[in-house]
Amino acid sequence: MIPLSIFLAIWGILVIGFGILALITQAMSLRFSISGSITIVSNIAFISVALLVLAGTGLYILSVDWTQTVSLIPTTLPIGIIK
Repeated sequence: MIPLSIFLAIWGILVIGFGILALITQAMSLRFSISGSITIVSNIAFISVALLVLAGTGLYILSVDWTQTVSLIPTTLPIGIIK
């Protein structure tokens, strides 16, 4: 039995990695792209969508009971498989 909090920790590590890569991408976009309004609008759109998705996921995470456990390998077979 694996507690769901393990999956939350893995998700948190992945979000941190996404954040670091997104910051690097945005910095490179602002530094090396053609300076103009399209660059700024596309960066704002990217950051807005990322924050919207993270906020929605965060709201969902608040509603989950993290004390539950998950069995990745079932210990019993469903009825009807063995005849």
